[in-house]
Amino acid sequence: MGTMHYPSLPGAEVIDVEFLTLDGGIRTLRLLVDSGFSGRSSFVLPEHVSSLFRAEVPAVQTVGALEGVRNRAWVTCRISVLSFQATLIAIYADTASLSLPPDVDGLAGLAFLRHFSRWGAERMETGWQFFLATDEP
Repeated sequence: MGTMHYPSLPGAEVIDVEFLTLDGGIRTLRLLVDSGFSGRSSFVLPEHVSSLFRAEVPAVQTVGALEGVRNRAWVTCRISVLSFQATLIAIYADTASLSLPPDVDGLAGLAFLRHFSRWGAERMETGWQFFLATDEP
């Protein structure tokens, strides 16, 4: 089983996710874990990362931290250590209204977390850490 640990921020869980750009590059984004963010979209990403958008998806009405009709796109993400790669739906918006911690780019929601066999936070000797785990060795 593979497990990836991420040091927690004070009062917040974050993960680093690699996204494949349209020109074949990789862009790593730090995302706040929000298991209460549910629905078919896996991420909320800032509008300015359009180099990650593979194709548009019909906009949706959202409620919660982001309200109103929001645009969406397919993005390809990966976590290399876990041999995980998938093309998933992301909402893209002006993320300034989300009051994210410094150096956090967007949100990772429940639709993303459910790609892993286990996920959560645990106290380690060095402090709290969030983890993602797969059944793959």
